[in-house]
Amino acid sequence: MFKYRNPFIWYIAAIFVLWTLPSAAQEKLSLSEAVARALESNPELAIDEPGRQAANEEFKAAKERYLPRLDFEMSYLAGNNPAFVFSTLLTQQKFTEENFDIERLNSPSAEDNWQTRFTLQQTIWDFGRTRAYREMASLGVQSADRSHEEHVRQVLLAVIDAYYATTLARESLDTAGIAVRSAEAIVSRAEARVKEGVTVEADLLRSRVYLSTARQQEIQARGNLENAKARLNRLMGRPLTQPVGETASLVPFEISLPPEEKLLAEQKQQRPDYQNLLTELKHSELAVKAKKREYLPVLSGYGTWEIDNPLPELSGGDNWAAGVMLNWNLFAGGSDKARIDSSRFRMEQKRRQIQAMESAMELEIRSALVWYRSAEQQVAAAQAAEAQSEEGLRILKNRYDAGLATMTDLLSAETARSSARTQLAEAIYRQRLSYAQVEYVAGILSPESPAVNLH
Repeated sequence: MFKYRNPFIWYIAAIFVLWTLPSAAQEKLSLSEAVARALESNPELAIDEPGRQAANEEFKAAKERYLPRLDFEMSYLAGNNPAFVFSTLLTQQKFTEENFDIERLNSPSAEDNWQTRFTLQQTIWDFGRTRAYREMASLGVQSADRSHEEHVRQVLLAVIDAYYATTLARESLDTAGIAVRSAEAIVSRAEARVKEGVTVEADLLRSRVYLSTARQQEIQARGNLENAKARLNRLMGRPLTQPVGETASLVPFEISLPPEEKLLAEQKQQRPDYQNLLTELKHSELAVKAKKREYLPVLSGYGTWEIDNPLPELSGGDNWAAGVMLNWNLFAGGSDKARIDSSRFRMEQKRRQIQAMESAMELEIRSALVWYRSAEQQVAAAQAAEAQSEEGLRILKNRYDAGLATMTDLLSAETARSSARTQLAEAIYRQRLSYAQVEYVAGILSPESPAVNLH
């Protein structure tokens, strides 16, 4: 039995095996896996998280308006103003009988004062202002969450598009490769027939031009595939040049669509962008109420504790004060009314946006259903055309070999076959994407929906 004993041969063989492993073991990438990766690492979705956290912090801040406020203040002041000196000596508890001297009262010596103060403030009643701002902040959290849901739906639709676009580009490249090999075979036939003297040189030149065109189309198809892979990688949050894996083939499928009436009935409850607009309307209504309450007074309590020292290291006096305060803005130059009117206009704007969106959503449903049914019919037509073009090419090849057809006839048949294959792949791509569009405009597109899990 013959054995290889040269270690160099074994080294080369090992390198070859290791080099071919990645391509041999290339994993398939399902649409559901691509969606899962996008939901985990998509750069656009990552933008939403800080905004959602900010909305939650704003809600926390709104709730904390119910709590008291404690301020610390420290200041230094010096001077010989009679009133200042008199009050400083009192607060430092350094006032004596000598300070009643008229001369010293009128022309006192300069005094230093280090003042430390703690102030506690608590709103007792503000006629619902704080409650309104808290509810507005809560709606802000809901709005941020629904905006994220809408971005998720947009990413899902983009991933479905990019995934099938990658498959379409790969199958277009395969079709272009078949066209190149077929063109090479036609050139070989033409060369043989020229040598046999049964055809003219012009046929050979025409076949070579066709081969050159087919090679250019193959180069373009390869570039389209690279761009499609890069787009899909970006949506999945991966390096653009990373291998994508083998995407599922574009094969026709049949699926029953829900009735249009059912889609329209559920659309308003399912669409996060519509629900978000309703939330914004509620926010506008609360803003109007909050602005109206600016006309009402605010009842609050306060307390202070103050320490006054001549120097930081010397002891002085301390005092406290507490009370209740009613603050009522009676006139602010008309700015309050202007803010209320502005809020009312914003509220009316949201109402009109909702009306406009409702009619737009109905149109989107109808258009998406029309596009899907049209794509379904195009697939059936393209399947028939592809089968006919294949049979037509086979017949013309036999006729050309028998001298019963011209080179022009053969090249036209080859072009028709390539075009039919491409049109079939494009029709299936449109069918799958239009079905995903139906789910998207109906608000039911999700990682678990049929559009993501078609087999």
